[in-house]
Amino acid sequence: MWGRLAVAGCVLAASTLPAVAAEMDNMILSHVSVERLEYRVQDGDDVGFVEGDLVIGNDSHKVVLGIEAERSTGGGEFESSEVHLLYRRPVSDFFDVQAGFRHDLAPDPETTHLAVGLTGLLEQWIEFEGNAYLSDDGDVAFRMEAETEIFLTRRIFAQPLVELDISASENQAREIGPGFSKVEAGLRVHYVVTGGLNPYIGINYEAELGETADFARAHSEDTDATSFVAGVRFAY
Repeated sequence: MWGRLAVAGCVLAASTLPAVAAEMDNMILSHVSVERLEYRVQDGDDVGFVEGDLVIGNDSHKVVLGIEAERSTGGGEFESSEVHLLYRRPVSDFFDVQAGFRHDLAPDPETTHLAVGLTGLLEQWIEFEGNAYLSDDGDVAFRMEAETEIFLTRRIFAQPLVELDISASENQAREIGPGFSKVEAGLRVHYVVTGGLNPYIGINYEAELGETADFARAHSEDTDATSFVAGVRFAY
């Protein structure tokens, strides 16, 4: 008798697993990640930098609210500040397509962009994100980012990253020239305290390129900067 009951129980449990799995896939979850919260020491004024996202959704549909900002410790002004709101949907096992808006609060003038792009994993576990932007002034621009993690020990890993901005036209108001306008590359070494908390140190390099660099030189501004960074990455 007990054997028959056990078998019946197993059959009933097995029959409900697909429904339970489907329900779990449809659960709405939220996730906060701050990829970079760091202090940059460089020639001239040091800067503080933050980049993070709030993701809400399930396996099929996600909404992403993100921020990226850089502020000078000298004058106390934001050198750059942008927020984005994106809808994200998977198109393969490793890639999501996304679309939405990006609003630049700094530098002046404030600008709003339509955004469409792709994010996911390339070979060798390289995280990639590429977006195209159309501003409210009609300017078209592109941004590509790639990074990966190379574990040196169980708790220490190196994180190389590179970011490239491309503009399809000149924007005199924001002093951006056509073509390759900015590149940023860095290497950070993280220590895993917990799965969601990683302090790090590293080095970061950024440079304005082409005609965008010419705008900076015309105002006697530096076109590149190398920074030593210390910060923390966390998620919950």
